[in-house]
Amino acid sequence: MSVLLDHYKRGCDPYHLGHSNVDVLAMGYAMTEGTVFPYPGGGVVLRRRRLYPDVGPWSICGFAKPNETTVANMPGFPKQASMGFQYDAAIVLGNGFAGRFSEPVRVDFDSGGIRISPPLPMFPRHVCSEPIAGGRFRVCWEYDPYGQGEWPTDFRAFRGADAASIDFNTPLTDSVTGLTTTPFVGSRRLYEFTTAAYGNGTTHVFAVRARSSAAVSELNTYATQPKTARASAIAVTAVEAVGQRRS
Repeated sequence: MSVLLDHYKRGCDPYHLGHSNVDVLAMGYAMTEGTVFPYPGGGVVLRRRRLYPDVGPWSICGFAKPNETTVANMPGFPKQASMGFQYDAAIVLGNGFAGRFSEPVRVDFDSGGIRISPPLPMFPRHVCSEPIAGGRFRVCWEYDPYGQGEWPTDFRAFRGADAASIDFNTPLTDSVTGLTTTPFVGSRRLYEFTTAAYGNGTTHVFAVRARSSAAVSELNTYATQPKTARASAIAVTAVEAVGQRRS
């Protein structure tokens, strides 16, 4: 209900000024939701969202008038140590409506609050696992560069008994390649990793992080669903055609 209410507030036209026509709505949303916009000349609006421990909502964090060449965080949006952000920007018209926002730019800060350089890649998406024969797991993920700071060099997989116990200090070794990393290939979107063997009936979760050219990992904490290791493969299932019976 809150989402629907938010959409209604952003798209309504309380003063019947024509702001709800299709062309205007396609531009984005009314920043001031129908109230007076203080800058008739428009400008550039800056947004950001945090990336850890999970992706947060977008918030307007800065504004630049047409004659200004820099748009920066307002005082209420300071940088944070050990945190990653995405920033994007849009041109705002004099009536308060914003156009399409740009592709996000990723910025990360280390434990001392210093900006990490070279920038970090995005985190792997849609990470999942499935048990295969011999107590091993196949871990799969997708990499989407949208909003990244830099292309990744490789990926590393990690394990835990549950999401809270994943050991991000000890990367796993791929039992097929013998490597602790999965190289990034620019033309490939989907990746997989085969774990070592685990005891039959034991439960495991996995996570994957992308690394920059400086071997620095982004810090996502997303984990797969708990799955149980199997000593043997699942029995083959046969599907037979069944005809309708006439009375």
